[in-house]
Amino acid sequence: MGTICCVSFSPTGTSKNVACQIARELEGEKTTVDLCEAPAKDIQFGRNDLCIFSVPCYGGRIPQTAAARLSRLHGDATAAIVCVTFGNRAFEDALLELADTVEAQGFAVFAGAAVAAEHTIMHIFGQGRPDAADREEIAAFARQAARKHCAGDSVRPALPGNRPYRAWHGGSTPILVKEATCNHCGLCAQRCPVDAISPDGSRTDAGQCIGCMRCIQQCPTASRSLPAEHVAALIARLGPACEGRKANAFYL
Repeated sequence: MGTICCVSFSPTGTSKNVACQIARELEGEKTTVDLCEAPAKDIQFGRNDLCIFSVPCYGGRIPQTAAARLSRLHGDATAAIVCVTFGNRAFEDALLELADTVEAQGFAVFAGAAVAAEHTIMHIFGQGRPDAADREEIAAFARQAARKHCAGDSVRPALPGNRPYRAWHGGSTPILVKEATCNHCGLCAQRCPVDAISPDGSRTDAGQCIGCMRCIQQCPTASRSLPAEHVAALIARLGPACEGRKANAFYL
């Protein structure tokens, strides 16, 4: 086997962590591509490489920023595992969309996973996931995928979802900045995957923001947040669909 590459769009780190856990069960030299930064040039993978693509699910779809950046990656019938993480609700068309997207770029999907995670806005749902039990399931899946690949089985499994994919219904996310504690270090602007934040961190372009929560997670002074009423409204609207422990799904 050639290089094993973890390709992730992972603003809060969960999708990257899942990809890296899968990679740990596979033999070969490891490398990463972080799609939170736009690739400076096209990247080519060979027939002996293996790529693990991992992104979060936003409203039943993959982030369109990730889809656009995947167009800079090219395979040559390169083996691929696709993975989406979802906030303890449902992943709907996201896994199918991710598989279709990477196959259009020359990759050959032979395994897929949908992993439940703590919701990035409504943290009461899926809290602490992926947890130890989830990690055991992910490791077992990765070992099965490794055996399938070593056996030369490149058949794409049947993945759930619909074409055309569900309509995207994303809305603007109101990010608050607490001026009393913000030190204008600019870290949020540097880490924003879509350059939606002014260099001093004081303003966020609501039309450009994709609501990934990365700036809130990484603010060193906890000066960025969502309005409590916004979170409460989401819980009231989506809470019933997010309750309980949602199962992970694996496809081989």
